[in-house]
Amino acid sequence: MNLDESLRALDAAGPLTTADRERAAADLERIVATGYDAPTPARRSRRRLVIAAAATTAAAVLGAALVLPGNLGGGRAYASWTPVPTPLSSAEIDLIGAECRDEMDVAFHNLDQAELVLAERRGEYAALLYRVDNPSTGGACLAHNVPGSDDVDDVVWGVSGSSGPARKAPAGHYLAGGLADFGDASIIEGAAGPDVTAVTVHIRDLSVQASLKGGRYVAWWPGTAIEWTGRSTTRDLWTVDLTLRDGTVIKDAKSWRG
Repeated sequence: MNLDESLRALDAAGPLTTADRERAAADLERIVATGYDAPTPARRSRRRLVIAAAATTAAAVLGAALVLPGNLGGGRAYASWTPVPTPLSSAEIDLIGAECRDEMDVAFHNLDQAELVLAERRGEYAALLYRVDNPSTGGACLAHNVPGSDDVDDVVWGVSGSSGPARKAPAGHYLAGGLADFGDASIIEGAAGPDVTAVTVHIRDLSVQASLKGGRYVAWWPGTAIEWTGRSTTRDLWTVDLTLRDGTVIKDAKSWRG
């Protein structure tokens, strides 16, 4: 799928102009070509990916993106990651959440109004999802924290949003939301219909059980979420299965467009 088309599907604004597309392509080429300095081992690792997945234009999305690729502990993430999440305790949420909020504050401008809607652990990494429904804004944070320890590092995050209110998914459907792709790990989140009891993400040879609560889901896995097929075109590497309350399983479900 063309990147402009993917973004336009999430957009509440009008169609992109030729000038918008040209600016977006130029910005994307500049961002991808930009190098980075890896953090020194002596410093706490902080890397960030800011994505406005439902901004008013593709140019706004790409113009706002700051990509600092790096690894998420490499072997640690793969060795400790689990396809089925476990919930975080209140103490873990307080500890890890403070670090996440401190990092995301630079891009999540109404973070003080955000609600923590999901918090999960997969091995040594924890994921937290914060949301504001109007205007729709979501911040997904991933952080390394050995269970039982007070140390939090490898904090990475992505922020997505739009100018309109959050959309809900109808029964039997899901709605794709924000995506944060850090190269060595990816986070996706979105909305699920009221009768959806499970969201399963398939990525290559992995099957990931998403955390699901209050009509929102979040999932993360080691590895990338997209494949670049051209200068400004990508292909999603994941598919989604939905399990409904009546036991029906919808294979390779498509995001609801409404």
